[in-house]
Amino acid sequence: MPHGDDVTTPPAVVPAPRLPHPADSAPLPPPASLPRPSSSLTPPSPFLPPIESPGRGKLVLMGVLALVAAVALGAGAAYVAHDEPLDPPAEAMVTAAVPLTPIAQANATLSRQAAALLRGDEEAWLAAVDPRQPKLRARYKTMFRSLRALGVSHFQYQTSVANDKGAAGSLGIFADVAYCLAGDHCAKDKGADSAGPPIVAQVLKLKTVEGQWLITSLNNRRRALKQQPAPWENNALATAEGKRVTLVALQGEKDLRRLLPIAEQAAAATDRFAGLVGNPQQRYRIYLAGPKHWTTWYGGIKDKWVVGYAMPRNEAGTDVVLNLAKLRDDERLLATTIRHELGHVVTVGGVRHGTRGGRNAMWLKEGIAEYIGWHPRPATASWRRQAVRDAVHGSRPPTSIAVDALGGNAGADEGDAFYGLGHFAADCMADTYGERALFTFVRLHLRENRDLDPASREAFGTPFQTVDKACVAWIREHA
Repeated sequence: MPHGDDVTTPPAVVPAPRLPHPADSAPLPPPASLPRPSSSLTPPSPFLPPIESPGRGKLVLMGVLALVAAVALGAGAAYVAHDEPLDPPAEAMVTAAVPLTPIAQANATLSRQAAALLRGDEEAWLAAVDPRQPKLRARYKTMFRSLRALGVSHFQYQTSVANDKGAAGSLGIFADVAYCLAGDHCAKDKGADSAGPPIVAQVLKLKTVEGQWLITSLNNRRRALKQQPAPWENNALATAEGKRVTLVALQGEKDLRRLLPIAEQAAAATDRFAGLVGNPQQRYRIYLAGPKHWTTWYGGIKDKWVVGYAMPRNEAGTDVVLNLAKLRDDERLLATTIRHELGHVVTVGGVRHGTRGGRNAMWLKEGIAEYIGWHPRPATASWRRQAVRDAVHGSRPPTSIAVDALGGNAGADEGDAFYGLGHFAADCMADTYGERALFTFVRLHLRENRDLDPASREAFGTPFQTVDKACVAWIREHA
């Protein structure tokens, strides 16, 4: 199973708990009434390391005419970026007649395509694709509509030559596509403290068709990016928009509107905790994955006991993916899972590059997500309580609340105990020192990368060793 670390690979997961008999717990109150959402065409949580550029130098080329400069510089790589159309400087007009190299012409095609996407021009977007290939054009048409439905706000090709030794009029290109969607915090450039925007890696083949360089082949197999495939790469998506949440599913998903009020209520409950850690969200994005796409989107989840995960997309934001087949018919589990995953979004989502907490912080990441997921109900009401009781009264009881991260082969029972212990630890700190102090500790340790002891001294006014010893005893008493 994934180890559940929220800020390293792979993403944080929510294991499906061992549910009690329906008579053992009261149902959740019905979700608040919400306006009828609109719908349009439109799966543990890591921050991934920055994408390393190919081993060739890169040249910033803005706009189509500026690509001419690549000729004089002998460029074998180009960075083609578009957010808004640029007017070429007057000096560029002087060199406009200089013949473009094949890579410059191919990049000009990609540059025009990126600009067309951002201005919503489907015809111009498809004009970059070989008209003799209907399946490829259909894929690009689906991609266009899904990206527009998700509110694409930034789209740029970062290219280098993969193969220029083929037949005349043919060119292979490595293309890293950097993108941002509606509501993202879009850091458009990598830096010392930023991994830049999320990336999908493509291999493109372009050929000359009636004098124009057009895309004739697309695949995503150059390297295994943990954030791939993004849901929009190969799927026709539909969205339902609420005040705080965008639900995303395959076109035709019949439960999209029915589930939106549950997600909206969970988001409203989570917003308060976002404020406590100083990480307010513009809105939340939640993907509802069917059986096939649960095992593929963002790399997929294979463990059968996992029902949801949060996938950070660098500083752009954190997407939540839910296993719809496991959650569709259980609104209690659905609501708790959504709050848990949104808890990851607000507590560890969007941290700056380098402030990641690491695997040693998994107990707190999952514990605080459980705390948010179950709030205002205490850990003693959790479905995981029995697993915690078994652990603390077993032959090898935990001696610290900062328990080791789950191993890669951990199963459902071990996951129940781990998540439950983290929840009890969060409850202990909130009960003993107050909820605001608990979330100050979370902010210092998870978001600002402070070590346990200095974070504890600042948040609680006492060494972590004291907090740790007291909470081990507290858990044993309350479980």
